[in-house]
Amino acid sequence: MTSERKALDGARRRRLYLFRHGSVDYVDRNGGWVADPEIVELNEKGRAQASAMAGMFRDIAVDRAVCSGLVRTRQTGETILAGRRIELEVISDLEEIRPAKEEVAGGQDVFADVAFSHWRASDDDARFLGGERYSDFYARVVGAMESLLSSEGWNHLAIFAHGGTNAAVLGWVTGLGLAAFGLLDQQTCCLNIVDFDTAVDGGEVVRKTVRAVNITLDDPLKRDRHAGDMEILAGRLIKTRSNG
Repeated sequence: MTSERKALDGARRRRLYLFRHGSVDYVDRNGGWVADPEIVELNEKGRAQASAMAGMFRDIAVDRAVCSGLVRTRQTGETILAGRRIELEVISDLEEIRPAKEEVAGGQDVFADVAFSHWRASDDDARFLGGERYSDFYARVVGAMESLLSSEGWNHLAIFAHGGTNAAVLGWVTGLGLAAFGLLDQQTCCLNIVDFDTAVDGGEVVRKTVRAVNITLDDPLKRDRHAGDMEILAGRLIKTRSNG
């Protein structure tokens, strides 16, 4: 296990490296939703992003690594951690917020339900593309994080997850809760860094500190980032419908 760090007051300080998976294609060449977004793999850009991130992350110590189990997070984690003797565990509660299967192909309001759906996350009974409630999703991700923090065997943890999952984690860390979904952008293959301080006399978390958010290598200053991924997807859907 990596060496333990201490805060000035003696609290145990543990670090989380929170990644989003690399780029994928949720919309096919015809401008429609893919049949099953749960099985999409990294595209060429996503593989390049993960390889570049692996180079930056090469000398960073990690003693535990987990992913959601969906292919895109597993591929991202395996690329970034390539060459290390560390098991990539699966925690399915970290999977992305789930749309209704029958709704993926269409039927949503392209603005309210697709482009800007995350800004409604804190509304009563708000759902993602007719599927999982944001509040239920948030609860399962927070439960997974609390379980990880209560476990021993790590000082530096890497999580390979999803844009929505990361927003939930950061909402929990910052106290923003469900409001984090619209406020905190997560680009593909980004990295967030969070420190957790636990009490000297027990495992209670006494401080959570965000060290960095949405670090990317292909566009670090967000020069070309003018919309979130759901808004970009909605734009593609609109373009397809107008050309249809």
